[in-house]
Amino acid sequence: MNSIRRLFTLTAATILSVAAMIIPASAAGTTMYGIGFVDASSLRLRSAPSTSASTIAMASDDECVVAVSKEGQWYKVIYNLQEGYMHEDYLDVLTRENAELGYGKVTGSGVNLRSGPSTSHSRVAQAALGDMCYIIGINNGWYKVIYGSKICYIRSDFLELTEIPYENQASANSPKFFRRGKSTGVAPSAAALNGADSSGSGESSPGATGAEILAEAQKYLGVRYVYGGSSPSGFDCSGFVYYVLNQVGYAPSRAISGQYKLGMSVEKSDLQPGDIVFFANTYTSGLSHVGIYAGNGQFIHAPNSRSTVSYSDLTSGYWANHYYGARRMG
Repeated sequence: MNSIRRLFTLTAATILSVAAMIIPASAAGTTMYGIGFVDASSLRLRSAPSTSASTIAMASDDECVVAVSKEGQWYKVIYNLQEGYMHEDYLDVLTRENAELGYGKVTGSGVNLRSGPSTSHSRVAQAALGDMCYIIGINNGWYKVIYGSKICYIRSDFLELTEIPYENQASANSPKFFRRGKSTGVAPSAAALNGADSSGSGESSPGATGAEILAEAQKYLGVRYVYGGSSPSGFDCSGFVYYVLNQVGYAPSRAISGQYKLGMSVEKSDLQPGDIVFFANTYTSGLSHVGIYAGNGQFIHAPNSRSTVSYSDLTSGYWANHYYGARRMG
């Protein structure tokens, strides 16, 4: 009986050993929590989540970190490629944010890059082990990247940071597209990244289909109207469109006039879901309101006449009378 038991144990150990050998060395790592910016003149990166822990480095105001996880009142972060802890009181962390983290290295084989930050979005490319992606943001565990000629998304656990964030003092590089989450005026694109286009027109490589733009917009139905707002805590009309397009791979202007330069012009009779619709002479003269067409004569927008993001009719009444034009992304 003992010999049988020993044989069984040896066989099981052998199977586990073989199984371990066939697991790819490029298995996924840790999913990142978000992007953080230092909100103190000098912030300690500590070796453990405690004020008594040793100091690894000192970060300056507005410098960028990648938040790995949240542990009580502490964030586990990567600051200038060093891992440690920073206290939440001195760090502004967002799970969706623009930031130039430089190039990252793909750690898996045949990793899918998608048009949006989830596996439900279409695959736009497939990366090989060791490929490089230029990181321009994060969205709920997905890095927003420039890969080849495309702006797309890759799961953060399949991309290894290889550079100090470009807006940090220790970096020899300067950010091209974003500084503390705000646009520098240059639209992210492969051409601009390679120095071939710095027009700042706001138009980037195709990032999503009209259906994907609409699906993203519908996530924020019911979010309250806030003048000047451009986040899920509150939107105004152009802030809503700006935020939605950012989430699906575009880098639009924050202003309505800049948004009207995106994509291509579309006749009202040819509108498709996801088209950006514009209105004039509403609360002020000229181009003054914007929304996203939803199909069946309806559009989604953040009107100041109501309290929340909602649908309105485009076929008759006030909005039909003030309709100005439409643009199609891609």
